[in-house]
Amino acid sequence: MCMQNMTTYEAWSLIIQAVTGVAIVATFAIYYHQLRAMRHASAAQNILAVVNVLQGQDVRDARRVVRKTLVGRPFASWTADEERAAALVCSTYDIAAILIRQGLVTPAPFVEDWGSSIKHCHEVLRDYIAEMRKPENSGPEYWNDFDWIYAEVLKRYGNRTA
Repeated sequence: MCMQNMTTYEAWSLIIQAVTGVAIVATFAIYYHQLRAMRHASAAQNILAVVNVLQGQDVRDARRVVRKTLVGRPFASWTADEERAAALVCSTYDIAAILIRQGLVTPAPFVEDWGSSIKHCHEVLRDYIAEMRKPENSGPEYWNDFDWIYAEVLKRYGNRTA
């Protein structure tokens, strides 16, 4: 149909439909960008939440016990307080790894910034983790995400200090 043969009504109808189509496409584009911005903000909040947990004074104190006091000491000689510190370190790194594996948090800040600590703590706590994984304790899957993040650190840094 040529514009010369259209009635005024048909011409206006065509123009309104075109404008409506453009408005719908623009609306979808705006919603898409808003969704991306919300995802980015959510990811940042998740990272901040994990950082706050890992930087909590009790967790930092527990890591200090593991990295300074428990190095080279057999698990059988640990005090109850030292064992609690070891459990806190294992559980916080395990939870951080769970959030990373679920895609709620990006791995880079944790593997890069806490890589040395993750590697060292995992190696110091190896016998304790093995004890906790016995069937009569918590079972073989206990703290398996701590193993996963340890493996990620090793992939990135190998055996050198992160």
